[in-house]
Amino acid sequence: MNDNNTTNVDTNIANSLGIEPTKKEVVDAEILSVKTVSVEKDYQPKDADSDYSEVRRNLKCIIEKSQEAIEGIIELAQDSQQPRAYEVVAQLINSSLEANNKLMDLHRRMKDIKKEEVGKTTNVTNNSIYVGSTADLQKMIREQRKAIEKDDSVNESRS
Repeated sequence: MNDNNTTNVDTNIANSLGIEPTKKEVVDAEILSVKTVSVEKDYQPKDADSDYSEVRRNLKCIIEKSQEAIEGIIELAQDSQQPRAYEVVAQLINSSLEANNKLMDLHRRMKDIKKEEVGKTTNVTNNSIYVGSTADLQKMIREQRKAIEKDDSVNESRS
């Protein structure tokens, strides 16, 4: 009864049910085409924005569906007065709260990512230290003032 095309499991199930096992037909398959998918390894800000939008949309959908489910289960629990139904309501409410927390966490993470992007492009120097004498500093300031005055006089003569 055991054929090359049937397995022991198939035979055992067929025997338990009192039927003949079906023969499996092996067909050679041919690969028609292969698609290669490239994955960008570099971080792109637009990727974060599109991922954020997609995840946000998914979380909002989950929250909305859980609200509908909670309303339905509450009605069922009130009608049946069964403790298990109330337990399911509590679990759904907990799941809904988790989804809301994840949505807020998503916003927080996106805000952090945006801060990192801004922080990478801007360098702010809060405390500058000049090493030198006051005479050197005054000389440097005078030279900068003269350069600025020359620039202004050149710009005024062009006007």
